Amino acid sequence: IAVEKPVGVVVAFGGQTAIKLTKFLDSRGIPILGTSADYPPFEFHILDENGEDQIVGLDVALGRQIAEDMGLECEVVHMDFDNLFTLMNNGQCDMIIAALEDDGERSQNANCSDGYYSDLPPKILVKAGNEGNYSSLEDFDGMVVGAQMATTKADIVTNDMPGATPNFMSSVIDLVNALVYDQVDALILDGAVADQYLESNPDLAAVDIDLSGYVEPYRVWVPKDDPGNLLPSINETIARVLEDGTMDSFIAEANELSDQALEG
Repeated sequence: IAVEKPVGVVVAFGGQTAIKLTKFLDSRGIPILGTSADYPPFEFHILDENGEDQIVGLDVALGRQIAEDMGLECEVVHMDFDNLFTLMNNGQCDMIIAALEDDGERSQNANCSDGYYSDLPPKILVKAGNEGNYSSLEDFDGMVVGAQMATTKADIVTNDMPGATPNFMSSVIDLVNALVYDQVDALILDGAVADQYLESNPDLAAVDIDLSGYVEPYRVWVPKDDPGNLLPSINETIARVLEDGTMDSFIAEANELSDQALEG
């Protein structure tokens, strides 16, 4: 997977921003990162050398770096993808990082950082041998098409695949199993995630349809109006890790660990 640097320069924060951040950290002590850990290479579960369940991935590494740059360690909490924003705005986490673009609606209910990663275009997966049956989104008329609930991939099914019957689920693992066991005819995933499943499952194949027009950068999200005033620090970290190559190391490690991703 490749990374795209955001445009612009972020300067260090100070003054009233630093005061607000200090008050926030004094009251909480530790920032809580919410994510939906079923999406390798971005966030997923593995067993560490002691057999303990750990949440790792590109997004988790970024979240931990953000906290480290504040002089803290963050707590990583798994949450259902479609509840991430609700739980954050209810105070159960301070930021969410989960391969989330700004789809217009999200930014009405939360604030987001600069972009930290632009994925490969989404891909449509089908059972191997069926990929030649589709050359356009219109060809899915009458088909059942799966996507993760509350994502831009779900929007593609709803808005741009006329005649398709949507089947939206919270878990990507459940979606892939639904395709494997013929409960859906196709599913749409982010490009890097699709590649992970294609590599590990020879029974699946990608349809040759260009979805490059649907690519938006992933962003870190905080509650509406950023009550902890975390975004200046978050954006400073993003700018630095993109500039100095740290993000590349996060990507490489996430890709390597993806082979250990737990399936359930």
